[in-house]
Amino acid sequence: MTGDHAGQPLPEEVEQALAAQPTRRHKHVRVTTEPPAGSDPNPAPEAPRGSGTENDARLKADKPPHWG
Repeated sequence: MTGDHAGQPLPEEVEQALAAQPTRRHKHVRVTTEPPAGSDPNPAPEAPRGSGTENDARLKADKPPHWG
C-alpha cells in the first residue's frame, strides 16, 4: 500500500477487512432482461436487406477532393 504508512504493516482491522472481501471469479456475466411491458412477444420479421453492392457506385463517386 502507498500513502502515509508505506512500508509499515497494515493495522489488523484493515487486514481483516481486505481478507473478508470476496474475490471475483467470473470476468464475463451475461445479463438478460425481461421485455418491457406492452412489447410484442412475436415481432414482425425484418424486411429483406438489399444486395451488398447496391451502394458501391455512390461510395466510389463520393471521394474527398484531395483523393484526386
